[in-house]
Order: sequence, then structure tokens, then C-alpha cells
Amino acid sequence: MKSVITYNPASVLGNVFDDWDRVMADFLGTDLGSTRSASTCGYPAVDIREEKERYVLEADLPGMNEKDIDIKVNDRVLTLSSVKQEEKNEERAGTWLIRERGVKLFRRAFTLPRNVDTEAIKAVFKDGLLTVDIPKRPEAREKSVSVTKG
Repeated sequence: MKSVITYNPASVLGNVFDDWDRVMADFLGTDLGSTRSASTCGYPAVDIREEKERYVLEADLPGMNEKDIDIKVNDRVLTLSSVKQEEKNEERAGTWLIRERGVKLFRRAFTLPRNVDTEAIKAVFKDGLLTVDIPKRPEAREKSVSVTKG
């Protein structure tokens, strides 16, 4: 049976968006509008592949750096998140009606299979690409079994 890393937006979203919007507006001192469109459309784009000894998660995070990214593992749930606000530019005249480029925030959660060694997970960020190496436990890796004549 193959282990699969799953993503279920309903398991992490619920009705938290309204509360999140209010918290972020208070924290950042600006009304962000709803975070629903960015979060539910799958930002950031993620690819996950299985290899013999590990899983590899790759996420496109253009315009960010490694300090903007927060990765947590808790009870087999790997969560990627970030809040990045561009510096305020007071030279622009007018009032923002829509400002999608000023703040980049996301949260993605993935349920890890039981065969993952959560203590050995590593992440590297280079050129806008986050690569998370998720090794399998040694006892869970595929092995060859020799067959002898009986």
C-alpha cells in the first residue's frame, strides 16, 4: 500500500478566515480584504513526489526569502506559512481600494504518512523555490527480498 501526503483545505480552514482577516488587519494596521481567494486557490503552488527513501515537497515562493517562511511539524501535520508585508510607501497618493501586492500571506497544511521521520525533515530555499526533504524512516523504506529454492 502506498503512503500519500494529503492536503485537505477543509481540515484547516473552517471558519477561521474571518478571524484571521481581523487579526491580520489589526496586526498590520491595514485592511487586507478577505484572505479566502489567495488561500483557497492554492497559493503557493506545491508539487510533492515520492522517492525510494523520501518525499520531496517543492513550493514556488517568488519574492520571498528564507526568513519569510515558517515551517512547523506537529502530530504528522506539516504546515507552511508566511506573512510578508512590503514596506509602506507613503509617497503614493490616494487610498488603496485593492492591495494584493503589498502583503503576501499563506498557510498550507499537509498530513504526513506514518512512515516519515519527522525529526529529520530539512528545508532549503533557493531562487524562489522552497524544497522540503521529508525522509522515510529506515524501517519503512523499500527492501529487496531474495527468493531461494525450497
